[in-house]
Amino acid sequence: MVDCTVLNHRVRIVSGRFKGHRLKLIDQKRLRPTSDRVRETLFNWIGSRITSMRVLDLFAGSGALGFEALSRGAPNVTFIEKQAKIASQIKDTCHRLNLSAQEAEVICRNCVPWLKQDEQIWDLVFVDPPFADSNLYTKILHELQTHVSQFGLIYLEHSKRTPIDTNPYSVWKVATVGEVQFSLLSLDSGTSKQSAC
Repeated sequence: MVDCTVLNHRVRIVSGRFKGHRLKLIDQKRLRPTSDRVRETLFNWIGSRITSMRVLDLFAGSGALGFEALSRGAPNVTFIEKQAKIASQIKDTCHRLNLSAQEAEVICRNCVPWLKQDEQIWDLVFVDPPFADSNLYTKILHELQTHVSQFGLIYLEHSKRTPIDTNPYSVWKVATVGEVQFSLLSLDSGTSKQSAC
């Protein structure tokens, strides 16, 4: 059993209707919430498209990415988190934010087998697994090929020291903050490759 402690006020929502709301976190060694700066850059890239996107938050952890998407106008987000206590904390946050079942769904499952069974199509998928398990990126990107809409985007976050094979996806945006490299991928072959500082 994992020894978990709830920590308060370590992660805040950057913008939108829940701006400034601080997320409660489960204290676990491998839980690594996406920083404010990275989230701000990511959602600047996405822009107003977020308001029409069906969002999937894999390896949800703190839920920071999914809640930021909801705050900025995403109609719904599905959170996938395999650790029961962490998934429960995400559900608690949904209740505190008065999110309806149509806006937010929390599923306590392992991401890879869940994707193998899921038949839904998503417009934006967050992929931020534990950095220590680089094989997960390959498995997840393979499974997502049949789950992303024609002009959908995949957000990928990983250690800059660990190269990730993103084929057959096109890299739309990429940036590095500290030790973290993050990018937006697309299956649309017409998407131009760009970079950001």
